[in-house]
Amino acid sequence: MTVLSDLLDLPLHPLISIVGAGGKTTTMYTLASELAQRGKRVITTTTTNIYFPKQDETDTLIVATEPSVLLKMVKAAWKQHHRVTVAGRAIGSGKIAGLQPDQPYELLMKCGADVVIVEADGARHKMIKAPAEHEPVVPPETNVALLIMNAEAINQPLSGEIAHRPERVAEVLGINQGDILTPALVARLMMSEEGGMKNIPEMAKVYVLITHVMEERQDGVLEMASLVRGSGKASGVFCSAQCGEWFSI
Repeated sequence: MTVLSDLLDLPLHPLISIVGAGGKTTTMYTLASELAQRGKRVITTTTTNIYFPKQDETDTLIVATEPSVLLKMVKAAWKQHHRVTVAGRAIGSGKIAGLQPDQPYELLMKCGADVVIVEADGARHKMIKAPAEHEPVVPPETNVALLIMNAEAINQPLSGEIAHRPERVAEVLGINQGDILTPALVARLMMSEEGGMKNIPEMAKVYVLITHVMEERQDGVLEMASLVRGSGKASGVFCSAQCGEWFSI
């Protein structure tokens, strides 16, 4: 079994931002666990809103609005833990609000973390998306960007059932709702500066992650991945059929 951390070429101090739709939260916590098992001190956080982590997703959750307090609490947490999730505040409905865009880098530099992973986008559990004007909230010091989508969106009609902000997807691609999201259109969306690449720092290494890649979807995925690689914008395209198992195409 190949895990995601084996495929990513991570820099010395990774600040990883995850955007898109189709498995951001699961990918964040799974990658954090892989790195923690290798002895890394890993912070998971968000610049948007996420649900409280489950017991197996993190070792501890720290919620603090004051940055100096947050730094102090995270430093203390490393005495017992390798996976620390941090948030700014609880906001009800089982959710926590994230950090300001400059805080993940501060945590990476000042509190002893080896890696910071940020869920920097929201998608309301849809398969694919195009960001609104205020999205995604990517920390400017991000040096690794993971662009996620669900393979089930390929060759499906564009609608609100599969896409978050379908009207934005239509606008970015110059199509209408109801039109088929061909592999070529999906590749263009993922590599567009108004789509998957929006707000990704120029210095960041970009990977496209495609989840739910079942056998019957592989032809469309292969076509889409070939076009993404041909764009020259992505350092790799990785696929997953089930949680935690990845392969390169």
